[in-house]
Amino acid sequence: MLSVAVTGSAGSLGKRVVDLLVQDQSVYRVVAIDRRHQRSTDDKVSAVRLELSAPTGEPDELAAAFVGCDSVVHCASDEGRVSHHLVAADILARVLDAATEAEVGHVVIISSAMVYGAWPDNPVPLAEDAPLRANDDLAFVAAKREMERLASTWASGGRRAAVLRPTTTLAESGSSWIARSLRIATTIRSDRVDPPVQFVHYDDLASAAAIVATQRAAGVYNVSPDGFIGSEAFHQLIGGLQLRVPGDLSDLVLRVGRQLGVRPTPEGIEPYVHAPWVVANDRLRSLGWSPRFSNEEALVLGTPPPPWEIPPGRRQELVLAGSALLAVGAAAAAAAIARRLVRR
Repeated sequence: MLSVAVTGSAGSLGKRVVDLLVQDQSVYRVVAIDRRHQRSTDDKVSAVRLELSAPTGEPDELAAAFVGCDSVVHCASDEGRVSHHLVAADILARVLDAATEAEVGHVVIISSAMVYGAWPDNPVPLAEDAPLRANDDLAFVAAKREMERLASTWASGGRRAAVLRPTTTLAESGSSWIARSLRIATTIRSDRVDPPVQFVHYDDLASAAAIVATQRAAGVYNVSPDGFIGSEAFHQLIGGLQLRVPGDLSDLVLRVGRQLGVRPTPEGIEPYVHAPWVVANDRLRSLGWSPRFSNEEALVLGTPPPPWEIPPGRRQELVLAGSALLAVGAAAAAAAIARRLVRR
């Protein structure tokens, strides 16, 4: 029987991981750690309110929460705020120090498939042994690369670390920060060939984290549905306003928008719009994991229509309602004409 701690347990990802671990018969205790107040919904769950961004030299309180745990799933840096990217490495360092003090032998961290970099010559799809060629222009990617380095160094001391590299993550209750940024960036399309894209649902990322934690698996695991979405299918699915511009003009438009604060995108995101970085999930599948949602389903569920766009279901309701009103109006007009004829 296992005891597993989850940081960021009140967030979009952490909450899902906690729920899955509670349902797992091999887990007898889940330590749910978050800076926000939580209510324990199950006897297995021990809720701990704790601010992880405290100085890395003071891990005592966090270490106390980790005591007796077999694994730590670190979801606290996945909430997507820019401020989190700036302190992500410091937070992870504190988590790892506390895990060492509490003698926890296994950690799971959430990185990103973006660490491979986006290049025209990337294999489609990328496997875990592909070189990491991302530059540090994009702060999100720089933070993930540093987190991977810290986890690798920690594991070299005879411990085990698992690194999950999900593709763009979406869900009905909210998309990841990088997903929202990419959505803005793709409204301005270059006339160059668009790359294939992938989207993974938060439920599938959570199940990957839970499986890796309960199996205490080590190493790197890509997290994505099977296959990918081609360019035209992607733009048909997201709908909304899209502008095609020649050559590198799309990058210029994004930079100007960033400087003016008009639909700003983070610096360094441009390559991820123009070149492929889709990944293979074979290694994760070998642990028994399988995605519940396809790329298309994750994208549609996690991409609400713009305010001016009527969803298909609502559009159908309005059409039917309009037809009914027309029918009622026609009947009323016919009745009025009939009454006039009778009076004559």
